[in-house]
Amino acid sequence: MNIVQVEVSTKCQLDCIMCPKSCFDDWIPKNMDMDVFEKIPFKKFKYAHLQGWGEPLLHPKIDEMIEIAKKRCKVGLTTNGLLIDRHVDSLTKLDLIAVSVASADPDVHAAVRKCDLEVIKRNIRLISENRGKTRIVVTTIMMRDTIEGLPKMIDFASECGADEVIANNLDYIPSESLTDLKVFGSKPDRRIGEILEKTRKIAEDVGINFVARPIVMEEALVCAENPIENCLITVDGKISPCVYLHLPTESDRIVRYFEGERVEVPKVYFNSLKDWEKSEIRKIFRRRLSFLPFTEIPPLPNVCRTCYKAYSL
Repeated sequence: MNIVQVEVSTKCQLDCIMCPKSCFDDWIPKNMDMDVFEKIPFKKFKYAHLQGWGEPLLHPKIDEMIEIAKKRCKVGLTTNGLLIDRHVDSLTKLDLIAVSVASADPDVHAAVRKCDLEVIKRNIRLISENRGKTRIVVTTIMMRDTIEGLPKMIDFASECGADEVIANNLDYIPSESLTDLKVFGSKPDRRIGEILEKTRKIAEDVGINFVARPIVMEEALVCAENPIENCLITVDGKISPCVYLHLPTESDRIVRYFEGERVEVPKVYFNSLKDWEKSEIRKIFRRRLSFLPFTEIPPLPNVCRTCYKAYSL
């Protein structure tokens, strides 16, 4: 086993336009119980990422959680950055901290993530000034409304003392109103490609590592979530192949928009790691990896066929 993603909280103080929390009325805001967290076999994994569909620093015992997990494996988390100053001692013990930023432009960031960029900038600097070996990553989502400002994200990261910028896709679209915001498609977009190339050049010049997800859809043998080696433990302690097959909502199905069409798929959970290890979804991806030349590649699992992550995004 490689990576376990642990959803320590589904609560969030923000209302970001692209987040499913903003789109579904039956969202269940909850913190993971400590007795659930303490039963997680972190020793079985090389790395634990303490975040799912929520803000991990809202958990009242996040410092204790970091300490427990760090004794057993490498640990990181993703945060919206607003509460970093309250947890500097714990966060500087992490192997990785990723901070979500919509744009280096304060007005654009505020329009997308509904919060003050200057607070986040100041908090990232706090980590940079006090860290040991913690890797600091600024993550952003490439959208039509923000992509033009991507090159400036490199300067923002450099000014904050971050090591890397990762530009992700809007790879889960929970609402029809968001479908036109994605920058990827079945064919290359020349303008988006130019922006990415410009960003790469700036990153190289200032010494910031820059990673951008592909913007052309191409079916992958195994998606980047890699459910063969990685899994999610939900806020309730259930096992799911990945965060895209789980939502903390009352419904037992997930609504997603794929290529402009509304799709519903069942949530996928297992009661134990053993059940996950012998699951059909892992078997299918293993067969896809081991297919022989000149033979037909086994089809994707049904629940994955309308997930953009399955298409290298």
